[in-house]
Amino acid sequence: MNTIGRILAWPFEYLLILGALLGSNFSPTKPAPTPDPWPGENQDFAQYLGQATVLLRLDGKYILTDPMFSKRFSFGGLVKRRTAPPLKVAELPPIDLVLLSHAHGDHLDLPSLRAIAAHSPAPLTVVGAHGVAGYAKAKLEPEHPVQAVNLEWRQAAEVQGLGITGWPGKHLGGRNWITLDFKKYGYGGFVLTSSARTVYYPGDSGMCPAFAELPGEFDIDLGLMPIDAFNRRDFLRPRHMNPGDSLEAFKQSGAKRMIPVHWGTFTLCNEPLGLSQKLLSQALAADPELAAKVHNLPLGGVLTL
Repeated sequence: MNTIGRILAWPFEYLLILGALLGSNFSPTKPAPTPDPWPGENQDFAQYLGQATVLLRLDGKYILTDPMFSKRFSFGGLVKRRTAPPLKVAELPPIDLVLLSHAHGDHLDLPSLRAIAAHSPAPLTVVGAHGVAGYAKAKLEPEHPVQAVNLEWRQAAEVQGLGITGWPGKHLGGRNWITLDFKKYGYGGFVLTSSARTVYYPGDSGMCPAFAELPGEFDIDLGLMPIDAFNRRDFLRPRHMNPGDSLEAFKQSGAKRMIPVHWGTFTLCNEPLGLSQKLLSQALAADPELAAKVHNLPLGGVLTL
């Protein structure tokens, strides 16, 4: 489709996606599987909790990526959760660090952040892409004190004894689709470095050169790669990856292992809830060497690092 065709098609693409989001309200919420137990205190691990939320333990610190535990999100709670989270916030350990890749409602969920802040030592440390941590701080304070660290692309900082570098991606920023505040709140991924290993979380992203640039800068042990919200390919491919894209991005990143994320939790496009898992399984069945590196955890599944 040429550029003019894409522009003309956008309103219809939006309507199709909106219809799928609203349609989620007519599907029951599935109970989550029983979560795996955590390994011993001195062992690092990653646990997939649904959507793009991963609980990490690195050097004894507990980190959450884009925490989402709510039953609904979006304006007026229009989008219903399709699978319950395997853990409630009260069942988590106190959280030392939250990573926010962008300000969209399924990634920056204020009720979840408030619950985490109430459950964790004050102030809650939040690292976000351009302007995003500041937004969270403004919304949570004064009830919940927040230490906000906003990172631009390729900017590095030491936070809670861990090295964190903001990394480029290809998505959309912004929080409010009415005011179109795209430049106020950005997007991007993070490279998280502890004493023993390096974890890469790209947030939401389409395919872009940033993945292939990682091996020149980092030796990545684990990539948390998104695989869902792709079915309107001409419209969404610049912003999200399907399982094939995600596996290619993983290979380009040079990461040793991968956990697929951003699946099985919400209807984010007009695709069946299990389609991304089906396509991922087909791709891995055709490449046993790659399959050995991909840890396709169920919701609540734990990978020892």
